[in-house]
Amino acid sequence: MGNTCSSVHIALTGTTSDAIEGIVRAYGTLGFERAATPPPESGKHVILLREEGDAFLSVYDSDNAALDTGELKDLALATSKIFKTAAVCTSLYDSDTFEMVVFNAGKQVDLVMTHPEQYSGPLKVLRNKSRATQWSKVFGKPLSAEHITQAAIGDSVFADDALGELSRLIGLTGGQSQLHYHDLREDEARTQHLHFTKKPSAPRIVPEGQIALRNYFDPDNSRMLLVHPASWPVPLLQEIRVTWLMLSEGAGFNDGTLAIHVHGPDGLAITRGYMEGSKFHNGQIVGPLETAPRVDAGTSAEDLLKSREIGVTPGPSESTFTARFPRLDIPAKGPERPTQILVVLQLSLLASQVGVWDIDVSVRPTSSTDFQHDLPSARIAAVEQTWLPVVSGLNPKASYETGDLAALQPRGPVMLQELQRQQAAILQDRTLNHFAIASNVAIVPDEGQATLDSCRAYLEAWLRPLAEQTAEVRIHAEKRMTERAYVGKTRKTLPASGFQRDKTWLKLFDPASNYQTVLVSIVPRNAEYPMAGVGLQVGLEQYPEKWREHYEQQVADTLSKMRGRRFERAPVVNTVHVFNWVLNHDECYRYLGTSIDDLKDRIDDFAARYPVLQAWHSQCTWHPLFDHADDYHRTVYEEHSVLNWFRGILQTDSGLNSSKMSLQWCRNVLRMVTPHMWLCRALLEQVDRAALEAVAQVTEASDAFKITLRDGHGLDDLELALLPVLPVESARVHTR
Repeated sequence: MGNTCSSVHIALTGTTSDAIEGIVRAYGTLGFERAATPPPESGKHVILLREEGDAFLSVYDSDNAALDTGELKDLALATSKIFKTAAVCTSLYDSDTFEMVVFNAGKQVDLVMTHPEQYSGPLKVLRNKSRATQWSKVFGKPLSAEHITQAAIGDSVFADDALGELSRLIGLTGGQSQLHYHDLREDEARTQHLHFTKKPSAPRIVPEGQIALRNYFDPDNSRMLLVHPASWPVPLLQEIRVTWLMLSEGAGFNDGTLAIHVHGPDGLAITRGYMEGSKFHNGQIVGPLETAPRVDAGTSAEDLLKSREIGVTPGPSESTFTARFPRLDIPAKGPERPTQILVVLQLSLLASQVGVWDIDVSVRPTSSTDFQHDLPSARIAAVEQTWLPVVSGLNPKASYETGDLAALQPRGPVMLQELQRQQAAILQDRTLNHFAIASNVAIVPDEGQATLDSCRAYLEAWLRPLAEQTAEVRIHAEKRMTERAYVGKTRKTLPASGFQRDKTWLKLFDPASNYQTVLVSIVPRNAEYPMAGVGLQVGLEQYPEKWREHYEQQVADTLSKMRGRRFERAPVVNTVHVFNWVLNHDECYRYLGTSIDDLKDRIDDFAARYPVLQAWHSQCTWHPLFDHADDYHRTVYEEHSVLNWFRGILQTDSGLNSSKMSLQWCRNVLRMVTPHMWLCRALLEQVDRAALEAVAQVTEASDAFKITLRDGHGLDDLELALLPVLPVESARVHTR
């Protein structure tokens, strides 16, 4: 028998003694509490190993000494979040296979393993180039895709060697990932020992033996559901997937059936389905269920996918379908099991004609109680593409010159491939063409308290009718990131009737509170997700003095290349983005006491009173969201540009994401094009005003200019008039 072991390794800069409190907190999230003395045999013994100068603290758990039950991945996730650092969970099985799961700051980042081509589980697996980028960032050292791939494959037949090479690559240099818990039990010189017992069981909310499912939503997988009662747009004759997420919070179950009802015209087919259970912790999938069958070398990825597929068959009427889902082996959720269980259901749909359909699904696990769980309704709209933006390089009124990219080295050929891949995705996207969300956005210079006061007055005026509603106001706020990459976060739920008087609301607009992001969601009584929201976000980036000149020059060089003319270096100054949105449905407008005309009037009033850089009213499928600690975000219009925001357009720069909320960028680059928008004088002076007035009415107020598309003209006509300030390399665009 070969080596079999599992452990967790946490990147730390402080002392091991200082880290103990965080380790205890992490085990607390798993349902354990520290024992003052060694507990009986049923207790947990944890060994911490770290030599002076080591970059990692290694954790060996008596309950997971040979194979990880899932607790170690949960522990790695929790410690990475608590310490705001990297953590890896490593395992070996009989020296034949290995796994290395990478976490950072509370998120699972990557998985490297033996036979990755056979893996179809829930953990994120990066591609080579993304892997090199993320690992370099996470572990603080330059790592290439070639080095990581060579370490993972290696020349040895033993998985120990591959895991050892990967460990050394990230700085885990003492062979810790190949040690077993029992190897360290008697080693007192290099180790510290912790003992834990299970926390006392809390009273069960769900009666014993009763299945309980609860709907769960996240911004990525649930985006089609989160626009209901509006509809999510899909292309014709292209298979798309609708995803539902459920948390299992009661008794376990194995298999069962689905009842599916489709309401709408003919022309929507359900082609197949997929269902699987996973372990879920802190809002993230952390691994397969412990009941899942172990993958062996003889199991292909295709076989694994087939085992989770659902066969959908027509029911007794044309609008009903039935399906039997596969054996899931969902375990019971109890006090002794802190990790949650996430059930993922996907249905693949194909629309053959324009139309709108409602899809209602009931999940019926096999049980003695005839349990049934109704999922949130999905409303799907199959739509034609009505606007291919000029910035996409696909509009027939303009050509986008890419002939020089293949010859540009070293990144030109890669940039050309990424451009082509982006254009293929744009052709299938309908979010810019379909009206599911009405929103207003204004971008203003950051002038401290005066700016925050004006933004607060704008948002409060729009939200005032909520005082008559029994809704919840859910606040998520993030402070500016510290030099040590810590982001303070505030979450609070307030009643709509009086939230504007609450001290939490007032602090959001106090410069002393130092908030970078404020997001507020309006959730009606008994609803599961928001119907409207408001937000205020300040530019994310704060450059150290020694790097500021470099980034200022980089923005100037980028704009110069985009426009084909010289831009001078300007100070990096952040802007404030303020916005509000509502789902496009009569019920939502009535609930908020608003309308499309009201939204337009409000953005016009704001832009006429305050020094906006740009502002707009949009009607598309986009929840306004801009850069914050977890990620960079773009407008739906920017997403349709062929610019590569991650790589940028220069051969030496680090991308465009970090620049687009700066004053220099927003005075020179439009972030959105809509039929109803406002530009500052700096933007207007860069375009041909006569050409602009031929397609749009231009009205001046307070040194800003209202742009309204004229009847008989399309948005691509407006784009061509605004070409010198669009988010694209306009120097490459030639009108036809």
